[in-house]
Amino acid sequence: MRTHVVYFSATYTTRTICERIAGHLSEENIAYDVTNDESLEDISIPEEDLLVIGIPVYAGRIPEIAVDRLNRFKGKGTKAIAVAVYGNRDYEDALIELTDLVQANGFQVIGAGAFIARHCIFTELASNRPDEQDMEVIRRFAEQCQTILSSTAQLPMIEVKGNRPYKPNGHASARPTSDETCNHCGKCARLCPTHAISLEQPPLTDNDKCLACGRCLVVCPTGSRNFRGEKYQEMAIKFTTSFSARREPELFFASV
Repeated sequence: MRTHVVYFSATYTTRTICERIAGHLSEENIAYDVTNDESLEDISIPEEDLLVIGIPVYAGRIPEIAVDRLNRFKGKGTKAIAVAVYGNRDYEDALIELTDLVQANGFQVIGAGAFIARHCIFTELASNRPDEQDMEVIRRFAEQCQTILSSTAQLPMIEVKGNRPYKPNGHASARPTSDETCNHCGKCARLCPTHAISLEQPPLTDNDKCLACGRCLVVCPTGSRNFRGEKYQEMAIKFTTSFSARREPELFFASV
């Protein structure tokens, strides 16, 4: 069995979690990073293979820009595992939205999980996640999925937490900026998923395009890109205080 690992992962933690799950299931893994992939070509995943597909949660939903990129992957009754990664606040409707999207494209979701990683805007929140405890949960999750994959029983449609219709898409009010340490290398501009940063003027951010996904923060070689300002600092204190209690992964399986 080959495992196809598909992820939108601005800060690379969704990639880490998806690859860890896949690594427990198969030695032959094919990765598709759609974070910057704007191709329109469909990709067919054979029935005998497995799909592991993951997204970060933005305001309780799948990032809008990721939906078209994920819809390119088509199954033929192919088994799939859906992964949502959030910053310790809540994943709300993102996981049910992802399972709906994957199943509409010809896959059968046999396992789904909501996992915790560092918040992309308020980076003090869950700053060390996923940690060793999370990795152990990921291992057990993969083992249970493997057991289901080995079964010949007819599986029911998976049920996960969330609401239909989904909550409205939200948009973060904070946007990252550069300070005087910016060396104009352009790495943030080249790797921005929405082209919100100009190669000609990398210190500037197009707020209408920006997802506040944190990609520019993690790729900036000088640490110049960051969320800053008095209003942001006030928001960070309130947000971190409200959502600092440790949350644990939530797992769902399509098992009889």
